[in-house]
Amino acid sequence: MIGFIGGGNMAEAIISGLKKGGKEGIIVSDLNPGRLDYLKERYSIKAAGSNREVLSSARTIVLAVKPQHMDSVLDEIKEAVSREHLFVSIAAGISISYITERLGTERVVRVMPNTPALVGEGMSVIAFSGAIRKKEKTGVLKIFRAIGKTMELAEELMDAVTALSGSGPAFFAHFIEAMVEAGVRMGLPYEESLSLTLQTATGTIRLLESGKSTFELKRMVTSPGGTTAEGLFVMDHGALKATVKDAIEAATSKSKELSRR
Repeated sequence: MIGFIGGGNMAEAIISGLKKGGKEGIIVSDLNPGRLDYLKERYSIKAAGSNREVLSSARTIVLAVKPQHMDSVLDEIKEAVSREHLFVSIAAGISISYITERLGTERVVRVMPNTPALVGEGMSVIAFSGAIRKKEKTGVLKIFRAIGKTMELAEELMDAVTALSGSGPAFFAHFIEAMVEAGVRMGLPYEESLSLTLQTATGTIRLLESGKSTFELKRMVTSPGGTTAEGLFVMDHGALKATVKDAIEAATSKSKELSRR
C-alpha cells in the first residue's frame, strides 16, 4: 500500500502514473473533501479520513503537501510513525534532516519532481538518506518512473536541481513564448507560429538525445553569412547565454534562501 498525504496536481500525476502501470493499493488524504472525492472516483483509490489513517494503512508515505503546510502535517502524524514507515517528501525546500528531526526517523527520501510529470515526461531527482535499504530505493525509483525519468543525486545539489529542473519548464516556456511572439511579429499567424516553434523544439531535443552535441547541431544549421549566423550573432550580442546562467544562479540562491534545513 502506498499512501499520499496531500492530493494536489503532483500527487495526482503520480497516482495516475501508478494506476496506468497497474498499481493497486493506494490511499490518499487531503484537506479538501471535494478533491478527495474526485481522486477516489477518478482513480478508484481509497480516501482517508485523516492523515493518521494514511499511516495506519500504508508503509510508504508520500508527503505531497505544500511547504507551508509541512509543519502542521508532521506535528499531526509524528506520534503514529513506526520503524516500518518510509517517508518520501516532494515538498520543495524541505530537507531530509528537517523531516527526520520532527518525525524521529531517518527513513526519509527527498524528491524534486517537475511539472512535465503531469504528462508523464517529468524528471524526478531523488536523494536518499543513509537509512534506506536497497530494495526500498528500487521501490521509490519505480514510483517516480511512472511519471517520467529519475536521477539519484546527493541532497546538497538539490538547490541547483530546483533551479535547473524545477524552474526549468518556466524558463523554457518563457523562451518559447518569445519565439512564438517573434514569429507573429514577422507575419506568421499565432497558431502556425506556435506549431512551428513547438515542433522545432521537439525535433531539436530528439537530435540532442540521439547523441549530437549542441555545438554539432548549431554547425549543421549555420552557414557562413546566413540567417542562422545572423540570429546567433544578435543573441550573443544580447548576452543570452550569460542571462540564462545568471537566471539559474539566481534561482539556486533563492532556493537556498527559502529552504528549511
